Amino acid sequence: MWQRIVQWLVCVVFSGVFILACAGTKLTHTWVDETYHGKPVSDILVIGITHKEKNRQSFEDKFVAKLKAAGVDAVSSSDVIPIPADMELKKEEILKAVNKFENDAVIITHLVGVEEKESYTPVERNQGDYFGHYGWAYGYTHEPGYYRTHTLVRLATHLYDVKTEKLIWSTESESLDPGSTNQIIDDVIEVLIQDLQKNKLLPTK
Repeated sequence: MWQRIVQWLVCVVFSGVFILACAGTKLTHTWVDETYHGKPVSDILVIGITHKEKNRQSFEDKFVAKLKAAGVDAVSSSDVIPIPADMELKKEEILKAVNKFENDAVIITHLVGVEEKESYTPVERNQGDYFGHYGWAYGYTHEPGYYRTHTLVRLATHLYDVKTEKLIWSTESESLDPGSTNQIIDDVIEVLIQDLQKNKLLPTK
């Protein structure tokens, strides 16, 4: 299990700049291990996977701060694990940090994909009576409307129980047209914590 975790750490996450207007973030494909009967996790090692150290540090620091605000102890991997030049963490270094800080869970976030999508808005017409509708429909099929390109960023997050090394929760997030890297980080962390609380994997106040 840990070998697969370490392999994920070579993935790329968080492009340097995301453009377009502000939009929303939602979770999809959430899974919870129904056989996990442990109490809510209380101390988490946070790992963000990125090819840019600045983005990794920002993600992990903000996640740690939000977890602590939710009543959970947490540490950032970038603060407690030496980072090699290729930014691929080694299993022994992860285990050393987990043992030192007595973490009971590890959470890992990485990029799934960035997609460009187009949406079409037709030219509006007053439909009126049946011929008015015909005119509108004719215009819809014969006159150009306008296209807009949307950016969809998808991230995956996995929560592991340290004692058993089992996956106990996972989800994917979708962020539509994020305005910046900081925005997507803030939005994703917010929905992740809410879902962890909803599934009783974090304490609720």
